[in-house]
Amino acid sequence: MSLLTILSSAEQANFDSPPTFTSEDRITQFTTTNTELTFIQSLKTPTNQVGFLLQFGYFKVSGKFFTAEKFKQKDIAYVANLLSVKLSDLKLSRYQKKTGITHRIKILSMVCWKPMSNAHLKLLKQHIERLVQKQLPPKHIFSSAINYCWEHKFEIPSSYTLITLITDSYNIFEEKLLDILQNKMTEAQQKALTMFIEGNPTTDSDSLARPQITLLKKINQSLLPGDIQENVKAFITFRDYFMEFKCLIDELQLSDSATHYLATWVKKAKTFQINQFPNKMKSFLYLIGYIKHQYYLRHDILDDIFLKSTHSANNTARKRELEFDKLQKPAQQKAFKTVTLAGKSLRTLIDEMRITVKSPTLLEANKLATIEALLDEYDTQNDKKTIDNVIKLEKSLESTNDNRIYFDALESLSLKLQHRVAQIAMTLEFNPDTSDKNIMKAISHFRITESEIGNKPPLLFLKSEEKNIIYNKGKLRTSLYKILLFSHMKDAVKAGKLNLSHSYRYKSIKEYLIDDFTWENKKDALLEEANLSDMANLDILLEKYTLQLDQKYETVNKNYLQGNNKYLTLRTDNRVKIRTPKLDECDNGYIASLLIPQGYVPILRVMNEVNQLTNYIHQFKHFSIKHKKMKPIPQAIFACLIAQGCNIGINRLANISVGFSEDSLKNTINWFFTLENIQAANNSIIGLIDKLALANAFRAIDGELHTGSDGRKINVAVDSLHASYSFKYFGKGKGVTLYTFLDERQTLFYSTVITSSDRDAPYVIDGLLNNDVIKSSIHSTDTHGFTEAVFAVAHFMGTAFAPRIKKIGKQKLYTLGSVNDYKKKGYKILPSRAINQQLLRDNWDDLLRFMVSVKLKHATASQLFKRLSSYAKDHPLYQALKEFGRIMKSIFILTYLDDMELRQRIQKQLNKVELSNKFSKAIFFANNQEFKCGTQDEQEIAAACSVLIQNAIVLWNYLTVSQCLAGIKDIVERNKMVILIKQSSMMTWGHMNMGGEYDFSLPFNQDNPFDMEKILELKLQAA
Repeated sequence: MSLLTILSSAEQANFDSPPTFTSEDRITQFTTTNTELTFIQSLKTPTNQVGFLLQFGYFKVSGKFFTAEKFKQKDIAYVANLLSVKLSDLKLSRYQKKTGITHRIKILSMVCWKPMSNAHLKLLKQHIERLVQKQLPPKHIFSSAINYCWEHKFEIPSSYTLITLITDSYNIFEEKLLDILQNKMTEAQQKALTMFIEGNPTTDSDSLARPQITLLKKINQSLLPGDIQENVKAFITFRDYFMEFKCLIDELQLSDSATHYLATWVKKAKTFQINQFPNKMKSFLYLIGYIKHQYYLRHDILDDIFLKSTHSANNTARKRELEFDKLQKPAQQKAFKTVTLAGKSLRTLIDEMRITVKSPTLLEANKLATIEALLDEYDTQNDKKTIDNVIKLEKSLESTNDNRIYFDALESLSLKLQHRVAQIAMTLEFNPDTSDKNIMKAISHFRITESEIGNKPPLLFLKSEEKNIIYNKGKLRTSLYKILLFSHMKDAVKAGKLNLSHSYRYKSIKEYLIDDFTWENKKDALLEEANLSDMANLDILLEKYTLQLDQKYETVNKNYLQGNNKYLTLRTDNRVKIRTPKLDECDNGYIASLLIPQGYVPILRVMNEVNQLTNYIHQFKHFSIKHKKMKPIPQAIFACLIAQGCNIGINRLANISVGFSEDSLKNTINWFFTLENIQAANNSIIGLIDKLALANAFRAIDGELHTGSDGRKINVAVDSLHASYSFKYFGKGKGVTLYTFLDERQTLFYSTVITSSDRDAPYVIDGLLNNDVIKSSIHSTDTHGFTEAVFAVAHFMGTAFAPRIKKIGKQKLYTLGSVNDYKKKGYKILPSRAINQQLLRDNWDDLLRFMVSVKLKHATASQLFKRLSSYAKDHPLYQALKEFGRIMKSIFILTYLDDMELRQRIQKQLNKVELSNKFSKAIFFANNQEFKCGTQDEQEIAAACSVLIQNAIVLWNYLTVSQCLAGIKDIVERNKMVILIKQSSMMTWGHMNMGGEYDFSLPFNQDNPFDMEKILELKLQAA
């Protein structure tokens, strides 16, 4: 069987060749220590000396060895000169094979690496097999295998060896699955799947004759009752299929990612493509994966609909309560006034009656007459209207005190909500083992009685005030009970007290973590794989952090008390106040002036020229993992990128361009535009930016990379379950948040689209983990992007989390020691309390398990955070995570208070992120900058395309300005220009022509205007 096509011919040749060095690289990579130099000098011939050092320098960068015929001439000349060897004395063609192998063993020993032995090859194969079981893209597995070798210090094998291992693993995995189906699948099951994909041609009913799969591929995004019922019916269909094939599904043990791959392929394919496999079992395998995925996905969708609809009803009830209070306020004020006057009148009456009774001069008969006269006068003053007002006020206050108005409003909304969610409540399958018993009992009763709940349904899930109001004169308020049940179900789902049995997003938190057996038996290996072995011993860590905190408190207090920190002040209530000098405004005019000579540059030209240098279109591989497939031409990729990334849309682009039909573009997007492909293409562009001296001149500190993230709101113009209301941002419409990540070189390296009602913080970790090219040293967000839990997780990842804190006086500081010890030392800036070390000890093992699950991508950080943080009472794991985060937050805040340059760097990075949002709007310019697609997948594809176009423009700008700098021979003049450039931004787009008519029929000019040799050799002095 042929090997998978993972790399292009050029990529494969490049992988199996020595790295290409610049002159600066050669100085770095061929520099030797005394030990290495001594060994080189001990070698007998110049050929062996030069051969050894070349292999050594190449290995340090690539982790691979190369034969002598692949050594590069410039490197040979440099090393020969470095070792004072004449080129004429070299006979590298005779660099003996035995000698070369001996040298390789010595090099591995020097750098503490291991040769790729059979034992290590077996470990690498097992790593690849684990990834193949998830059905990840082959190129992703290829990169992961290389990273695995680097992490474990194994010699990296050739591309052929890696591709063979990956191909074999795919074939073995597929054969195993097909064998299970061949041996376990019944004829009835085969017939059911055949009808699912082909329909029943023997029936006269059109709905039965048509294949069900063609009727069930789309999920309705509307919240109208009829559309919701459509989704419920579709879910029931998939539930029935799922139950029929459950034994097979359990036997196959498909991972979520493998299930997603199979299902996505079926969704993209036409019926004839699903039936094209020679082995019918393969078609069945894909269909079973599709059924499982749809069952899980639609479970989540129904839960989303249930939550949104119930939440909306609760909000409406609260609004009605407020409106009622507002309407009642004038009457209440009037009633209060009446009651006040009546109260005064009553007190006067009582006082006068008391005087009369105690009068020594009045006879008893006169006293009685006087009292009767006083009572008559009181009755005259307080007529029936006054008494009615008092009674009305009493009732109003009574209804306010027991939330009666709110419950009445809920009751009035119940029928409307039942039409939307009652069937969902009857249908969702909750996990009784991980769900609250009281709410489960109520749900079970609701289902058994088919929503005819009777007069004595379960009440234990209700609050005491709800129990008091649920009955009216002994009769159950049925409608109120039902909406209260729905409301409690909503709260329980969000709090993790009501979990679905089969779901991607609504399972118990424990089900997302590495399972108990694996953790108990492979804990040390998993910690090593996640690079967390040094975090295993909590006592050592606490000792380390105690010292850090003590030093930080001492330094910040010393500088404050001695007046060395002029930006730090304490308010009268001892709250901290910090000022940060403003930075000079970023002036994009200078870089724009360097780009003006280019005139208005068509975006197609930019994308083509960037592609010539990065070959990013090669990353757009067919979604199918195996077999030969069609390859789109570059113009088709460019057209689809513009259609999606500029928000023009396929239909409109086909109408305003030349060269492609709408169908051909749709087919290209369908099979080639996945998030993985777009991210890989984006990484190709980032990879070239990373090599540019001018880009790296924007780093504030050599060897570090400062990143930042922020979100911008985007309206959604179609029905979308992913979108949510926010009058502040969308008026009466709905929208989402596009959350993007940017480094200090103005490179956008990750994006995601989240529900606008979600907080940004859980997605920060996703962005830092889910990219292969950017290693963030320090990451900044605005206030909404940080929580104490994010501080903790970022630290485990090796990234310093550094948010901008606007109200720093409200942030609490913590200590690992005693608060009183700091007071005794006369400190003014003090912790509020000590860290609960016992809480950390009790939960440290679970916390490590949580982090290993995140780092090894068993689940996304946002998925875990959302489940943990939603618990009504903090889960012990989440409490421990926040407690550990408080240590990191305290260390950061103390540094933040004392380091004005750090605060300015954070401000500068976030200014760049804000500029990137403006840049994003300029690129995503069409259709009122609103999403015209409803699902999260579609929105994220469009957002990723937009990010790729932005990066292509940034790279093109870098290349243009770098070429300009390379043409300036005067070093002083060049460095002056660099200073001005660094005060500006490469996110400049005024010279770009984004619109107009696009002509994809003309061949592109293959002559690239950039002299890459000069650009890559460009040297810039630190400014």
